[in-house]
Amino acid sequence: MPINPTNSVTGSGKPNPNSVRAEANADNRDVKDAKAESKKAYNAAILAAHEKVSLNSNNESLSLLYKTALEGINAELEPVMGKNAAKKIYESGVDTSPKATADRIVSFASNFYSRYKELNEGDSTEETLNNFLELIKGGIDKGFKDAVTILQGLQVYEGKVESDADETYKLIEQGLESFGERVLEEAKKQGDSDGETDDQG
Repeated sequence: MPINPTNSVTGSGKPNPNSVRAEANADNRDVKDAKAESKKAYNAAILAAHEKVSLNSNNESLSLLYKTALEGINAELEPVMGKNAAKKIYESGVDTSPKATADRIVSFASNFYSRYKELNEGDSTEETLNNFLELIKGGIDKGFKDAVTILQGLQVYEGKVESDADETYKLIEQGLESFGERVLEEAKKQGDSDGETDDQG
């Protein structure tokens, strides 16, 4: 005579429909999870292939460098100037040559100097400027490293893409240096004119 499994809770000889349903649900969940993972991997592969194509054309790699540089600057400024201190503006359909990209990054970063200076009033101009540039350069470096990692992962960080990225980085360094010189020059002029006023007074 066949023996039916006994449900210890109900005491009946029938299988517990809840436990059967739970097992079926668990099996379905496993299948769904596997399908979801497979779909996610498939989507990631499509996205990577699409990115590789677009990054190989139209020099979109510099758009990526621009985007990650802004994210890096924002991350560095956040502890000092509050959340989303830098509005993340990603321009599309614009000139992505190394010079244009570098100019936009330098312009974006230098716009925060006056606010940074207000928050560090007690420091000398030189000290404030050096600290600000160190902060900005740290953010740009992080952004560039992140972008390079992505580009290397897509196997497009070579040839023109690599040389354009290197040129962009050098132009950013030069741009920040020029910005620093202008700030110090203006501070010196301001100091001289203040001195003249004091002498006349």
